[in-house]
Amino acid sequence: MLKFNENGKFRIMQISDIQDTQFTSENTIEFIAAALDEAKPDLVVFTGDQVKGYGTFLALGNREKNTEKTIRNFMKPLAERNVPFTFVFGNHDAQAFASSKEKQLAVYQSYPSCLAEAGDRELAGLCNHNIEIKDYKGKKTLFNIYLIDSLSATPSGKCDHVTKGQLEWYQNTRDRLKEENGGYVKSLVFQHIPVPETWHLLKQVPKSHKPHAAGYGKYLDKFFTIDENYLKNGNCDFLLETPGTPDENSGEFDVLREKGDVIGVFFGHDHNNSFVGEFMGLTMGYAQGVGFNVYGPYMDRGVRIIDLDKNNLNEFSTYTLMYKDLFDYKDIHQKARYLFYSWSPPSPQIAVPILKKTAKALAVAGAAAATGLLIKKAIKKLH
Repeated sequence: MLKFNENGKFRIMQISDIQDTQFTSENTIEFIAAALDEAKPDLVVFTGDQVKGYGTFLALGNREKNTEKTIRNFMKPLAERNVPFTFVFGNHDAQAFASSKEKQLAVYQSYPSCLAEAGDRELAGLCNHNIEIKDYKGKKTLFNIYLIDSLSATPSGKCDHVTKGQLEWYQNTRDRLKEENGGYVKSLVFQHIPVPETWHLLKQVPKSHKPHAAGYGKYLDKFFTIDENYLKNGNCDFLLETPGTPDENSGEFDVLREKGDVIGVFFGHDHNNSFVGEFMGLTMGYAQGVGFNVYGPYMDRGVRIIDLDKNNLNEFSTYTLMYKDLFDYKDIHQKARYLFYSWSPPSPQIAVPILKKTAKALAVAGAAAATGLLIKKAIKKLH
């Protein structure tokens, strides 16, 4: 049972996008351990892509054992400290070479401090569940956490979205909690893929504006930054890639706003983003990626801390604890790999235009060089 402490406080640590294989980065594990010791959370919420399902290393031998080893590697700091935790799946966790969501859940549930549940098996995804936080005496529910599986990809390869059935599950749970507690219970929602409304937290800027995030797909050749009109200033606010949101809007944002019980919804998915903003009364926030064996924001990789106070459950405070807050560059293992992943583009959609432009530039340069060589030969012949 989760409870506010005797001072009426409760702390959540959001960890997102470890995205690793059985050869889990030492940097990632060491940082998670140090962050736990520094922040001392009452609950850890993993917000998806813990496992790099597309990682070919998982296919070396027994995939199920390799996936299990991956989970046990990054779970070691939590297990050693017996920190309560729960999680949602991301779009990569059960992809390609990894074991199924069901088998991964079984590994997580082997830890006594695991609070995750499979949830209603008739719903899309797995582990759609909620966790109640009681008062210090453990009698009254004061707050609630929703964990929603934002699924993976559509048949066309686009980001999927939560289903009508999942939204109805949220509504039914919300109404049940109201009946049991004499009023709507203030809540936070955690899921992997952001809702399309995160775009409202941004504004388009010229390419010359620094910093900016380059768009792709229908936003190709457009550039964006955080709109300060919606930003809730924190200690670490950056947008280094545009949101990877579903093309189809499921209406989730509007459903979560219906009764005012949800005071915030937090995402992962876009490793290079870390900011919190408010649009139409609902706070939305990112935790940047924490993993070092996948693309990420250099030493700004981090975790998000969310603090609740029972005396004001309409609000929360939050900040980001980063790798650079606890370690120096000299502490990084395998620096060449770290730099490779830090320089890597976020996705093929972004990488392809870059490669095309590079190829075009090289072709132009090559043509210019060839033309120059022909001119030199012609001049020699004239002499």
